[in-house]
Amino acid sequence: MAITKKTTSASAPKPAKAPVAVRELPKKSAAEVKAAAAAEAAVSQTRAALQLQMKNWEKAVQLFSQKQFAQARNLFTEASGGPAAHIADKARSYAQICERKTSGPAVNLQTADDHFNYGVERLNARDIDVARHHLNTALSLEPNGEHILFTLALCCGLAGDGAASCEYLKRAIALEPRNRILARQDPEFIALAQQIPALRSVLTPENPEAF
Repeated sequence: MAITKKTTSASAPKPAKAPVAVRELPKKSAAEVKAAAAAEAAVSQTRAALQLQMKNWEKAVQLFSQKQFAQARNLFTEASGGPAAHIADKARSYAQICERKTSGPAVNLQTADDHFNYGVERLNARDIDVARHHLNTALSLEPNGEHILFTLALCCGLAGDGAASCEYLKRAIALEPRNRILARQDPEFIALAQQIPALRSVLTPENPEAF
């Protein structure tokens, strides 16, 4: 008997797969690309402005707590223009407070003594910028005021201006030699002399080991 071979399904030819259609994403127009880049740049600028606003705010608060109202006012004013509305509102309020504190007394300051006394008051409050302004005004009205020069030397030293501090102290000593002894006994001048070598030499020319 003849044997017939069976054809299995495994040997049957497979049907060809239909090609998969690839959907192409719509291309952005030049205007859309430009708009997206502009939006990204705007976000980056806003983020940078917010960081600067917060930095100015924090520094202004620190200066305000130290009663350095003139410097604080400038930074509060800058912070008031930042993107964070709640920070801007508070900064404007604090700037107004600083303005009132640095606007000077109600009476007009006319004489050298007026400006000197107010400068001393501001110096004691550590409102250095305002103090220096009024002390300089007093000195312009009384150029040989040794007490003004002495106080201005201290003010400049506290402001970090060592060169001006030395110059004013030298002038004060030249007009009144006793000012050297007074400066040596002043705790604030002693502290400044540790930070400013030139000032130390002005205070102790005969005995460098005095401090």
